[in-house]
Amino acid sequence: MRSKRLTIGVALALVAGVALVITSAGTARSTQSDFKMAIVTDIGKLNDRSFNQLANEGRKTVGKQLGIQTRVYETTSEAQRVPNLLAASRAGYNMIFGVGFLNYSAVNTVAGKFPDLQYAGIDEPYVLYDKKPKNAAGVVFAEQEGGYLVGYLAGLQIKKQGGKQIISAVGANNVPAIVRYISGYIQGAKKANPKIKVIANYANDPTFSDRAKCKETALGQIQKGTQAIFQVAGGCGLGALSAAKDAGIWGIGVDADQLYLGKHMLTSALKLVNQAVIDLTQLAHDGKLKTQKDYLYNLKNGGVGLGSVSPKVSKAFVAKTKAVGKLIATGKLKVKPEVKF
Repeated sequence: MRSKRLTIGVALALVAGVALVITSAGTARSTQSDFKMAIVTDIGKLNDRSFNQLANEGRKTVGKQLGIQTRVYETTSEAQRVPNLLAASRAGYNMIFGVGFLNYSAVNTVAGKFPDLQYAGIDEPYVLYDKKPKNAAGVVFAEQEGGYLVGYLAGLQIKKQGGKQIISAVGANNVPAIVRYISGYIQGAKKANPKIKVIANYANDPTFSDRAKCKETALGQIQKGTQAIFQVAGGCGLGALSAAKDAGIWGIGVDADQLYLGKHMLTSALKLVNQAVIDLTQLAHDGKLKTQKDYLYNLKNGGVGLGSVSPKVSKAFVAKTKAVGKLIATGKLKVKPEVKF
């Protein structure tokens, strides 16, 4: 398994902002009746209630909006990454998404061989592509900003509850998006509650779907006294949230709004992968997709955010957290994309 840890300091927020507006503004669509789009998922189940599922929801939504043919190629092993992207390319899908950081090598390998098609890598900054395909774009998220908000809210809540001032995070592995999420979580929690301790561990699950591994990791944190667990592990993380429920402590979801999982859920850090798929497909369909650069999704343009909050949490805490979000969105509060943990 190949992984790189990157700090993304440069991405085109202006371009991303335009992309977000285009869908709602109703820009005139092209007459390409034969235009079609495909996504190649990351390893992990399609119904992971998180990352892959969001990408697939975006695919289905934009397919209906534009009246175009779409398809999902599900990746269940490392060996399927390049073959899946090749299959989508040979089938002539005009816009193809490689979903997930670890699909960057597939996009890097395949895109240049099909210059008439367009590609976008979700969680893949363009700088990763050493072959510099002219027909590919990166899509990156400021996960540290969403992580900061859920950490801030957790810090306030645990301070009010009393007891051991400990919260934790369970990541699948150390891919950049997970590092950014946890880094933001730590910063937000300590800002709200300077006395709090944040435990962060990796379940070392390359499949993002082994719930047992994440549950085992969470149980170790529970033994140390954590009062809230932030899962940053896709389908694997559902195991961590299950452990939190059994222990009677807070769970915090990731990517999708996971409050529906139960009364133990505090909130979720949102990441609008579905919206990115919709936006870039619309741009490609209209002949307006800009390649060889990144589309950035952050708090400012609504690409990340705070999910639904438990009704047990004080409305004052929610308001305070949202106010902090506005400071981040306006640039008055900076969140580091990576801190040591």
